[in-house]
Amino acid sequence: MSDEGSRSGRWANLSKQEYDQLLTLNEQIEQAERWLYRRSRDMVTAYSLAAAQARHADNGNLDENVNLIATLLFLVREGHPAFLLGQDNILARMDIPILPATGPDENSLYAGLSAASDSAQRRSDWNPLLLNLYERVLQQDTAKLLSIGALCIDVALIEQQLRSW
Repeated sequence: MSDEGSRSGRWANLSKQEYDQLLTLNEQIEQAERWLYRRSRDMVTAYSLAAAQARHADNGNLDENVNLIATLLFLVREGHPAFLLGQDNILARMDIPILPATGPDENSLYAGLSAASDSAQRRSDWNPLLLNLYERVLQQDTAKLLSIGALCIDVALIEQQLRSW
């Protein structure tokens, strides 16, 4: 893939340094996506085992409603004029439901994600989370997108209801 050919379309006006920053952000989002997929799968397994033990021990009916949300926080990079020492420096936030976990299918957050995919092959493809961040969250503000220097993932249990009788 030639460098110039890869910068056509929405990224055509970026300098080589800015484009490289964008590639790095894309790679970091892909790594975060793989971590979320593995973590959500592990959490579903652990939760299912715990719920099965509770059902077996109580011999009762179980009605549950559990939501686990992964919050991705995109932070302003150090050295950027908008970076404020001692502040949270959150530039954007995306909430992604991870429980119940879904498999890597076409309707999933993890669509196209596979352990066999190598980053050289995927490098020509922009991660759907990156495009969602750019187009919806940042409303196509390239300057804000390029100011991102860190990614924080927070997973929180936001609701649980258990009824047995």
